[in-house]
Order: sequence, then structure tokens, then C-alpha cells
Amino acid sequence: MNDMKKVLVSCLALVLFSACARVQNSPQKKFGDDSNYFLALQASQEGNEKDAIRYFKAAQKNGSEIIKRRAAESLTLIGSVPKRIEAAENLAKNYDDENALLTACRELFSHNEFLKIINLTENLNPHDSKNELIKLRLLSLAQKKDGRFDEEFFRWFVARPLSSEHLETYATYIARLNEKNQNIQEESEKFQKNLNKRSLLESQLSLDEVSSASTQNDDGTPPQLSIAPEEGFEELFDALSQAENPEKSIMEFRIAVFHRAYKIALAQIEKIQKIYENRDEEIDSQIFSDIGKATLYATNDFFASARKFDKMAEKLPPEKAYFAHFYAARLYDKAGRYPKQTVSSFRSALEDTKDPLQFDNCLWYLLNFLLRSSTDEIISTLTNYGSKIHDSEYFDDFFESLSILLLSSHRWQDFYKVWKETNSNFSDYTAGKYAYISGRLIEEGLAKGDEDLKTRQTVEAFTKVLNGKSSLYYKVLALERLNVTDKSLIDSYLFNKNEEEDKIDDKGAGQLLKGYAAFGFPERIYGEWISNRKNISNSDTIEICDFLTKCAESNKESTYNVQSLRVASRAFEQTNGRIAEELLKLNFPRFYKTEIEGACAEFGLPTYLVYAMIRSESFFDPTVTSKAGASGLTQLMETTAEDEAKKLKINDNFDIFDPLTNIRLGTHYLSSLVNRTDDNNELLALYAYNAGLTNVRNWIKRFRSDWAATGKASHKPAGISMDLFLESLPFAETREYGRKVVSAAALYAYLYDEKLPGDTVREIMY
Repeated sequence: MNDMKKVLVSCLALVLFSACARVQNSPQKKFGDDSNYFLALQASQEGNEKDAIRYFKAAQKNGSEIIKRRAAESLTLIGSVPKRIEAAENLAKNYDDENALLTACRELFSHNEFLKIINLTENLNPHDSKNELIKLRLLSLAQKKDGRFDEEFFRWFVARPLSSEHLETYATYIARLNEKNQNIQEESEKFQKNLNKRSLLESQLSLDEVSSASTQNDDGTPPQLSIAPEEGFEELFDALSQAENPEKSIMEFRIAVFHRAYKIALAQIEKIQKIYENRDEEIDSQIFSDIGKATLYATNDFFASARKFDKMAEKLPPEKAYFAHFYAARLYDKAGRYPKQTVSSFRSALEDTKDPLQFDNCLWYLLNFLLRSSTDEIISTLTNYGSKIHDSEYFDDFFESLSILLLSSHRWQDFYKVWKETNSNFSDYTAGKYAYISGRLIEEGLAKGDEDLKTRQTVEAFTKVLNGKSSLYYKVLALERLNVTDKSLIDSYLFNKNEEEDKIDDKGAGQLLKGYAAFGFPERIYGEWISNRKNISNSDTIEICDFLTKCAESNKESTYNVQSLRVASRAFEQTNGRIAEELLKLNFPRFYKTEIEGACAEFGLPTYLVYAMIRSESFFDPTVTSKAGASGLTQLMETTAEDEAKKLKINDNFDIFDPLTNIRLGTHYLSSLVNRTDDNNELLALYAYNAGLTNVRNWIKRFRSDWAATGKASHKPAGISMDLFLESLPFAETREYGRKVVSAAALYAYLYDEKLPGDTVREIMY
């Protein structure tokens, strides 16, 4: 690094330090021996490699647990090649985990230390070790022409779902195979030449022997020719017999399925089955799954294929019979006229497996199939299997679809049964959703509940929402329904997720983050927090979020605002105990305060509504563009932005990503939508902002007509109550958008305007 570059880097580090770091007289004194790590980073940034190595070694020797680890990792990337190799070996030796081993092997591989990698990775498990780690081992075996490569690669290739690492290593496998085949070809050609010579000699000898006096042995047999057997004859024919490589055929089949070339894969199934028969081996589970997938997506006769899988299942052990029954069910479903066989096969698969992932996957398919046939069967299935669900969040989308089905078909009592009687293992989100809606259905007189008083049942349902780990949306709605006005109670419900606080095994992770802040390394904070988030306390999270926000303010760098919000949001989601008010405010920040409050004053909207809208639209990232082309903080489409700009007489050359311009355009557009909805309803305006005003008007028209047919009292402006209207909207994106904005608005109003959540909900929704 030249002197000028060193000066520039030093200046940049100084700017970051002075702009973002907390004011401290002596960071080294506060962080003690750990400061060596941060001094090493500074020295490295300045190009002073010698001092950086010295500081890293001091940190590795005397630092706290996580500092020692980071210093050891850093030493693999600095210094001479021999020193890096030594550091990589020490890292793998001192830290008995795959992350350290992977870091070490990456560095060793970059220096062609293949034998060291082979020795370090002897005990990898093809089923669950990191794919990249296995790839590095296999490539090292290939480089050393180690005979174990072929067997280990094949075992890994059939042991788990394919990945990019599998395909990258397959290229090496093919290169090795081609090299072997080339050698075999050369040996074959050499053998053929010798064989031709031998034939000539045999012919000559035969003629000579025929003319001799003795053409027979004493026992009357023909005389043996005196030419020695060709060396390597048996080995050559063994090699030639392997030219049709069964492992390669199996791998090519898997690759075809991976790339969704199902017709090609389907044509290979009998060949693959024959290979396993010849080996007298059972088909590997992953191969069986691929056979099912290829058949499902490429067969021309779903019913016949389903029957075939059913028959297979009869001869297989349960772990393989699972796949046969599972794909039989999906094939019966595709055939279209065999609901009983479909359900029966899915249930057989559920009984076959002991694997949690397989069980959940099969039950998910069964339940989604039943969405198209029978709600009674859904309730029966949930009653039998719902309590056995392992990953409850995996089923959130199913329960969302079920909710839409039951509400739109007026199966209100069944909705209550799903919540109250099936004993399903709901996620926290689904539990809160079903409890709240069940309470509302009882309150509206749509579901009867049990024998208890209606009021008592609704209070019980809403209280469960508040006392559980439900989403903020259902909590603020429950606060409104129960008309909770006592601030201490509201704080308790919003700020407490669980009576039991999180137990944090910090290991110095929080101190590391604060060190990055104190020594001027804000760019390292977000990634480190993501890696160690379970080991970082809320108080440390609050401190580093506050630091990132200050960095954004001083450097005009919106990235740090977005990172702060993401950290706060994830911390809120993962916390079980009490949520500090500071963390909630970081989760609902007031970025671009001047611009937002100015636009709200100009166009007559409450600030908490626009803050909530922007948080939900862009997460306060002014540079973001959606897949549909919506841009900036308020996520405006180009045509909408142009229309709004004309109305506001903004120059045609406006920058849609400029925060002030984007906020004014988006706020004006939302304000105009409020004025164009029935009763100036803010929630309907938000739906229109997301899905278009025409869609919203069509929904209202349909819901008014549908609700009128029930004979129940009509609600304004949509016939049905606005909270149940939201739950029944046909667009999943709009439903979720409504939940996000309502809950965020209630929190913004409560945290900054001292407005009760119930009041905000009533103002937006009713």
C-alpha cells in the first residue's frame, strides 16, 4: 500500500471514529486486553501489517472468549503464507466446531495445502456436515489422487438434497472419470496392438508346429503355445467392464431431477432401479424421493403410477415406505378423482415416518389437499395429528388459508372448533390470530362457543391474546376490544412476552459489538449481531442500535438506519421476557422526522399513520425498489409518482429516491385515497394504497352483498366489521399489509403521542 493510500485510509478511519464512536476518554482502558483486537483492526486498515499481527496475537492470548476466536480467525488472513497456514491449523485445532474448521480449510485450500485438509476432515458426516466443508475435503482428495474420492463423493451425493457444492464437485468427478477412461483407452489400444502381434506369432508357430514331426503332446492334447499371457490382461478387462459407470448414472439421474428435467429423469428410473437390484441394495431414501418427484411431474398416467407406488410400499421398510405412500398420495391427487385413496395414502405415510420434517411436510400436503374437499375432514385430521406438529410456524400459511375458507363460507362454528377443540400445536402468531377471531365471532353472535356466558368467553379469548406471545396486531386489537385504558396494564401486555426472562450466554459478544462502536467500525456490527444474536442482551442491542442510528445521522448513510431497525426488529421477535421501551422505540423509529411531519402537516394526515406506512412499505430504506417497480421510502410506482408530482407542481426531473420528494408524493397520494373512500376510512385507503382503489371498491361491494344475506346487522363501511373484513380479503399481501400498518400506527401513537392503542385502532378502522 503506497503512502497516499495509507493516509486516505487513516483519514477515513478517523472520520468514522469521530462521527460514530461513543465519546470516551480512553477506549483502550475500558476494553482492557480486548482492545488489542480493535487496535489490530485499525493497524490492518492503515496497512500496518506488522503491528496488526502483533496486536492480533496479544488479543488471541489475553482477550475474552469471543475476542480470542476473532483474533485467531483474523490471523489466518494476514502475514506470510507459512504463518497463515500455521494460524489456520491452530484455529482448527483449538476450536472444535465446523465453523472454525471451515474457516481453516478455506485458507488451507487457497494455499494448496490439500493433505492438511484431508487430515483435518477425516470424521465428516456426509448426512449433516457442512456441504462446503465436504466439498473442500473431496477436492483435496482429488488433487492428491486419493482413491477414497469416488466412494466418499458418491455417498455424499446420495445422502442429502443436492446443492451448488454437489454440482461443483461433480465437475471434478467427471474430470477424474474422463482421465480414467482416457487411461483405459490408451491401455486398450496398447493391448490391441500386442494382441495383434500375438496373433501373428501364433499363426507362425502353428504353421511351424504343423510341419514338425510331433503335433501332439503325449496325452494327445494340442501343444501349448510358448507365449506368456499379456501383463495387465485381467485388470484391463475389469476396467473395461466399468465403462458403464452405475454411480455416474445415479448421479446424472439426481442432477436431472435437481434441474427439473423430469421427463429425462423418468426415462432413467427403471435403469436406476436395476442398478440397485444388481447390487442387492435398497434404494437410498434421497433417490427414492427423486423417483417419486420425477414420476409426479412427468408421468402420463397418474393413477397407474400411484398404484405402482402403493404396491412398492408393501415390500419396503417404514422409512422407505414413507416415500412410496407420500408420492402415491400426490399422484392420486393429480389423477383428480380419488380423494379417499389420496387421504389414505397420506395417512399411511404419516404412520410410516418418525422423521419430524417428513411428518410435517406430509401433514401440510394432506391438510392443503383437504382445503379443496372437506372442512370436516380438516378438523378430524387436526384432532388426530395437530398436536404432533413439530415446526408450528411451517403451518402458518395453511392456517391462514383455512381462516379465509372458514370465514368466507360462513363456517364460523368450525373456526371456533379449530381453535378450541383440535388441540393443534399452533405457532404463537396463529394461536393469537385464532383466539382473537374466535372471540370476535362469539362477540358478533356468529359462533356459539361453549356453554359459558358469551361475554366471559370473549374476554377469555382476548385475554389469551394479550397474555400470550401473539403478534402486536392482535394484541392492539384485543386492547381495543377490552377497552384497556390503564397505562400500566397496557405496558404489561405490550412489553412483556413471558414471565421468564431470556437467559443469555453472552461469551463477550455484546462487548465485542460495543468495541466495534468505540473504535470506529460500524460496518462490522450488523453481521456480527446476526451471527451472535442469541448471545447478546437487549441492553447491549439497544446500545449498538442507538450507535448505528447516530452513524446514519452523522454520515448521512441510510444503510445504518436500516441495519438498526432490522436488529431491533429481530431482537423484539426473539425476546421472551420483558421488552424495554427503548427497544420498542428502536423497533418503531422516527427516521426522516422533519420530512414526515412536514408532509403530514401539509396534507392533513396523522404522523403515526405515515410513519407506520413507510415502515411497512420500505423499512425506511430510501434506495429500495420492489420487484413490481415501486421505489423509495413510500414505494411509489413511477406512473403514480408522476401523477402526484403534476398535482403538486413538482419539476418533471424530480428524483423519486430523494427522501423529501418521495415522502411528499406518497403522503399526498395516501391523503387523496382517504378522501376517495367511504366515510374517509384510513384503513380502506391503506388497502387501496397497496392493492388499488378499484379492487377495494369491488371487495366492499361483494362483502356488503354477502353479509346482507346472513341477516346480521350491517357494519360501516364494508357491511362486515373492519377487523373481520381484513381477515377475509382475497389478497394475502393486502391482509398482511393491513396488519403491519395498523399495529405499527398504534405503537407509534402510543410511544410518541401518548395515545391509547385502542383509540388509534378505532380511529383507523372504524
